[in-house]
Amino acid sequence: MTLGSAISLADLEADPDPIMARLRADEPVTWVPAMEMWLVTRWDDVVYMEEHPELFSAATEPSFLARALGQNMLTCDPPEHTRLQGIMQPPFQPGGRSGAFAADELGPMADRLLDAVDPAGFELMTDYAQPLSAGSLATVLGLDAHGFDRMWSWCEGLCADLANFENDPDLTAIGEQTKADLGAAIAERIESAGDDDSAISWFVQEGATPEEIVNNVRLMISGGINEPRDGIGMVTWVVLTRPEIRAQIDANPAKLRRLIEEVFRVYSPVGTITRQATRDLDLGGSRIKAGDLVSGVLRSINLDESHWSNPTEIDLDRREGTHAAFALGTHRCLGEWLGRQEVRVGVERLFARFPGLALEPNQQIEIHGFEFRGPRSVRVRG
Repeated sequence: MTLGSAISLADLEADPDPIMARLRADEPVTWVPAMEMWLVTRWDDVVYMEEHPELFSAATEPSFLARALGQNMLTCDPPEHTRLQGIMQPPFQPGGRSGAFAADELGPMADRLLDAVDPAGFELMTDYAQPLSAGSLATVLGLDAHGFDRMWSWCEGLCADLANFENDPDLTAIGEQTKADLGAAIAERIESAGDDDSAISWFVQEGATPEEIVNNVRLMISGGINEPRDGIGMVTWVVLTRPEIRAQIDANPAKLRRLIEEVFRVYSPVGTITRQATRDLDLGGSRIKAGDLVSGVLRSINLDESHWSNPTEIDLDRREGTHAAFALGTHRCLGEWLGRQEVRVGVERLFARFPGLALEPNQQIEIHGFEFRGPRSVRVRG
C-alpha cells in the first residue's frame, strides 16, 4: 500500500504539513486516488516540471481551473500563454495601475477600514484583511462599484470549486453560479470601458477579446484576494506571538519585507500547480503515464529539507533564493508585486494605528486549508 493511497482531501485540509514531510522523505511523487492525480512534493522535481512544459502541460483535461473560471492564461502553454501574459501583466506592475494605487490609495484605504473597527476588539480577517485585499483588487481592476463584500463573495464562490478535488456536486453548483454572476458583471464593465486607468480598460485597449477578459479576471479574483488576505493575517499573527521577531522588526522596520517573504514561504497560502503529462515518463522514482494529472505542491517544496536550511523556521536573514508561494517559471503569479504591497502596507498601517495590538486572550489560532490556506479567525484588540 502506498502512502498516497491513504491520503484524503479532509486530511490535507486539516494539516498538510506532516503528510507532505512524510511524502518528501519516502514517496516524493505519489498517486492519490482520492484526488485522481499525482502529488509532487520536492523542490527539484517541481522545478523540472516547470522547466519542461513539453512534458508537463498546463492545458490539462480535465481542468479544475477551466471548469471554475473558463479557459485562461493558467490553462495554456506558450506561445498562447505568453500573448495573454503580455496583455494582462502591465497593470499589475509598479509602472501600471497597481503602482499608482499602492503609492496613493492603498494606505488611505487601510486607514479608512481601521477607522471603522472597534479598538476594544475586532476580527482581523473579516474586518480588515479581507476588505483591504478585496478592495485593492477591485480598485485596480475597475470593479470597485460592486463593493468589497461582493468581490469577496465572488472569490469565495470560485475558490470553493477550485479546491473541489473530490468533485462535490454542491461545491460545483456554487462555483457555476458564481462564475455566471461574476461573468455578467465583468461583461458589463467591458461594455463601459474607456480611456480610464483601470486594468479592465487596459485589457480592452490592448485587444483582448471579451471572453479572454472575463475568464482571466475571474482568475485574478480567485487568486488575488486570498493570498494577501491570508498574508496580512499570518504576518500579524507571527508578530503578535513571536516576541523575538517583533523585536527585530521594531529595531529595523525594513525587515518587515523579509518577514513577509518568510511567512509566504513557510505557510504558502496557495497550495498547488496542476499539469498533465504529455507522454509516459519517470519523475522522482515514479512512472507517470501520458494523460495523468500531476500537481506540484508549492507548500511542500517551500519546506523541502533538501533545498532550505531549517525550512520550518522563520529566518529574517535567510538568503537562499526565492520561494515558490507565487509559483515558479512561466506561470508565476502576475499579481505578486501588488499582493506584497497589500500585505506590507496593511501590516504597517495596522501597527501604526494600534502599536499595542494584541491577540484576544485564550484564543487558539487555527490555520486551515490545502489549496487555500490561512487563519480561520484572528481576534485582536488595540
